[in-house]
Amino acid sequence: MSHILIGIGGTGGKILKAFRQRLWNEYSEEERKHLPIGFIYVDTDRGMLNPSDPSYQTIHGNCCFTASDFVDIKTNSNIDAIFNNPKGFTRLMGVLGNVGETQTATCPVGAAADQKRRAGRLLFGANIDAYLHKLRTELTEMNKREMGKPVNIHIFCGLAGGTGSGAVIDAIVQTRKLMFEQTKAESTGFNLTVFCQLPETQPNPSWDNGRYHANGYGALLELNNLFTSHHNQEWAGKGSVPPFDITSNVEKGRTYLTFDNPTAENVKAGAIPQELKIANGLMLYSSTNSFGFTITDPNELARMVSDFIYTYIFCPGGPIDDEFRRFYTYENLANSRDEYDETADPEDGAPVPARTRAIGSFGIKRVVVPEQEISEHITYTLGTAAMLQLKYDNWSSTSGFRDEPKNFDPLGYLNQPGRQDSWNLDRNHLMLKDFILEGDSREGWRKGEFGSYWDPCVDNWAVAAKGTDHPFDQLVNLCRGGFENGFRNKGVENFYSDKASSLDSYVRQIAQTVEKYIFKEWTEGRLSISEARQVVDRLTTYISNEALALQEKLLPDLAQKCDALMKDIQLVKNEYLAAGMLKRPIIFGNRFERVTNFCKQLYCRKTEMEAVRLFAVPLAQALENAFADLAHRLVGFEQAIDDVIKFNKERMATLLPDLYETTDDGLTDLTDPVVDFYHRGRLKDLEERLRGNEGKMDKICKTMRGAIADQLASDGRFLNVGAFNRSSVSHILLDNVYPEILAFHNELCSEESKRVLQVPIMERLMNKYRGKTEELNEFARQLITASGVFTEINMNEIRLNNANTDAPQIGTNILITRILVILPKVKSPELVSFASDLETALRGAIPGGTGASITVSTEGREADEITISIIKNNLPMRAINSVPMLKAKFDQLVAANPSNAIVLVSEGKAQDYRPLFAVPAKKPDELRDEVMPYMLLDLGLGRILLDEGTSGQYGASDGVDILGNAEITPWGYTRFIDMPFDDRLIEERSREIKRLYRDAMEEEFKDTDPTALLEVKAKLEEIQKRVLANVSAVIKAENPTPKPRYQQFVNWLTRGIEILKTYKPE
Repeated sequence: MSHILIGIGGTGGKILKAFRQRLWNEYSEEERKHLPIGFIYVDTDRGMLNPSDPSYQTIHGNCCFTASDFVDIKTNSNIDAIFNNPKGFTRLMGVLGNVGETQTATCPVGAAADQKRRAGRLLFGANIDAYLHKLRTELTEMNKREMGKPVNIHIFCGLAGGTGSGAVIDAIVQTRKLMFEQTKAESTGFNLTVFCQLPETQPNPSWDNGRYHANGYGALLELNNLFTSHHNQEWAGKGSVPPFDITSNVEKGRTYLTFDNPTAENVKAGAIPQELKIANGLMLYSSTNSFGFTITDPNELARMVSDFIYTYIFCPGGPIDDEFRRFYTYENLANSRDEYDETADPEDGAPVPARTRAIGSFGIKRVVVPEQEISEHITYTLGTAAMLQLKYDNWSSTSGFRDEPKNFDPLGYLNQPGRQDSWNLDRNHLMLKDFILEGDSREGWRKGEFGSYWDPCVDNWAVAAKGTDHPFDQLVNLCRGGFENGFRNKGVENFYSDKASSLDSYVRQIAQTVEKYIFKEWTEGRLSISEARQVVDRLTTYISNEALALQEKLLPDLAQKCDALMKDIQLVKNEYLAAGMLKRPIIFGNRFERVTNFCKQLYCRKTEMEAVRLFAVPLAQALENAFADLAHRLVGFEQAIDDVIKFNKERMATLLPDLYETTDDGLTDLTDPVVDFYHRGRLKDLEERLRGNEGKMDKICKTMRGAIADQLASDGRFLNVGAFNRSSVSHILLDNVYPEILAFHNELCSEESKRVLQVPIMERLMNKYRGKTEELNEFARQLITASGVFTEINMNEIRLNNANTDAPQIGTNILITRILVILPKVKSPELVSFASDLETALRGAIPGGTGASITVSTEGREADEITISIIKNNLPMRAINSVPMLKAKFDQLVAANPSNAIVLVSEGKAQDYRPLFAVPAKKPDELRDEVMPYMLLDLGLGRILLDEGTSGQYGASDGVDILGNAEITPWGYTRFIDMPFDDRLIEERSREIKRLYRDAMEEEFKDTDPTALLEVKAKLEEIQKRVLANVSAVIKAENPTPKPRYQQFVNWLTRGIEILKTYKPE
């Protein structure tokens, strides 16, 4: 069978998202191409179409909705335009109704559908062609994948907002109509099941703009009307009227699903033959299950729903698949789909359907070995430790890598022998006494001290100058010529000027040499990123100081020495010239040798001066910037490491949120819908052992460093920090590190009983319960007991016997329950035997008298999961616990403002719909007027109290004890003035309310002599004052409005005082 999942509004979108997350995790892209599953997401908000949202990332790619999955019903639609030109939207005339009245009630419309059901329906109706086009496209695609097979259509929405709650009627009707037009037969051609989320009893305040609960009741009214609007000849003109058809060519035409006589008049009346189902059934669920467990996170609630659908779609086949399908599609309901009008007289004709029983709910219990989560948790735990090595490399023999820096001396690191030379940062390299670039060595100049050039040159020039007339001047001139043109074949200034023009190349060479060295030290584990940053910071300071020293100290020092040497040369020359002609030959040799030596020193110093001025200083200054840039990038890498560590910790907390809350295996509390079955203590112990094992952590860190270096692809430099992110590190951890961890696990946990990883669920259960029949039976009993549907059911309503409807027989014609268990398929004889024992225990755990039966499959595909799906169907909406509260909120809004009678329903007015509750023997107002005087007396006498300490609700109490404490049974309301208008509460509590009054008065007069009339009178007057004071305080504080409502309380209290005055103690 193929499946089309349709999500409407935010709730529907979240369910589709959760389903896609699981589907993408479990099936590759190639496998998904062949799965007969389609998606349609309808909304007024494109917020969920965000592929950059990390929650869309799965093992097999990004599972975000595509544009083709989405039907946008707001971007190109304008509610005001519809109201301003209603004739331009003739198909919506039925929904518009009295245009001016509806516009006043509905507009303005803010974000999305603004929690206005009428607005949501208009927006969906204005875009119905887009929806139907998408539905036809998906039907065609599903037929290609599973030709001729039935298609299951699943619609999901919430009832509290405006979009899903407003659009749901048309989504059902138009989907069903398309199936009718394509002549697809029910069951053999298609199935249509609708999932609606009921409003939470206490929603997040930011979700509720005042219509949250009332919207839910309005939607239920319309859904009940839709499901009971089928007809036959006997019911003609008396039953519920089908909703308007927003694709009808007849203005204000109603849903007409028959080919018989489709005249305009008939279409306006509408017709859904009794033999047709508008949908197979309606699944209603809330955030709290029948076991009392509440899911507060909307995404987790959506995941629970998607898990149920997922289990149905991927059911292993066989008897369990047949039974699942029967209950999922409501095939089991037979002739009990409706309750009939209890006020009708059968003698006047067959009573018409009044309330649908094609209602169900569901729950799912998954006992799961979270193998993926365990694997990821241990991987992220050790990966985080490895990240700390990368950051600080601060090892502790007791706790592993610390999250703090170790003592480190960056200056000592820089000053290690040969460090600066190997990095080309010593002065010989800065002055180009030594080669830096590879090309330097090919230019033919000799490296080394400048004296290696000047000493032989000056000696040669001295020989040449000796034979001239002016040997001293000639020597100086030859040296000057060598300085200007001869040094390294260019002259000193030309040589260094040329080199300065290529300064960027020298800066790059030195900076990259340093960077690559430090990068290698980091990736090979000898330097942490924190230490590397400290080294580069210190290096930046060093080269800055060096540039300053060269410029402000060395250059002046060299200039001073050059001046001194030039003076020395001139002095020797003058001394020679001042000597007589006879003396000159005697002293010439000595004086010329001295000048020669001075020239050698002078031109070495002058060369150094130019090397420093033209090259070394600019080079050092440029290197300071380069090292500052490197330091900045190292800060970026350090921040990236911090971000990865932060993500790892968040991920670990999300993966196994209760890991550190207990040490057991998770089977002590089975109330959660998903029970994680693994031994917390063993996992924590394994993580601690590995984290503290230096040898194994060294291997993990080495793998991490190597993989990160490969991932960066940065030529051994700190580049591409963007590639060092949460996603890339996660891939490294799961792809590269986890295999090593698994090998370490297998080495450390060789005994079967100590294994943490790769132990399937049936093997774990067998190890726990083997040979323990009673414990296994108790486990099965608790598992079944804790498996609740996500709807709280009022059994009094289930048992209510209404006229004109067969008497309720639980499990036969009302509240039918099926429990469907999927156990993993096992092969070994030992496990097969244990699976049989577990199946027997589960079958024996079903309590009698509940009408429940169980089907067990031992062919499950998931080796790490046991799934229990619970379906209850064949129940009326009135049996859902929260419906009375929803009705009360609805009634309050309608009473407060007549416009709410329009905006809370998607067509017509509130009073057009049949009530969801059976009509009681006494009218609500009559019963209210009878009961409310007693309720106010109970309030005044302290028998109805506000439970301030626990529930925050009013409820019944047997009175206050000597210490001022009272046990209060909450009645579901935080304000007393709301309770009188809950008809069901008044009806169900009427006897209790009167009993509370009687008990209170008996308590008041227990020590009073009934024959002492004056004492009785005084006591009654005292009680009267107390009652008036207590009731007045509550009424004034809660301030019932409008004034007529306030007057009701005045009238009730007046009547109550009259009752009180007539009291006679016995």
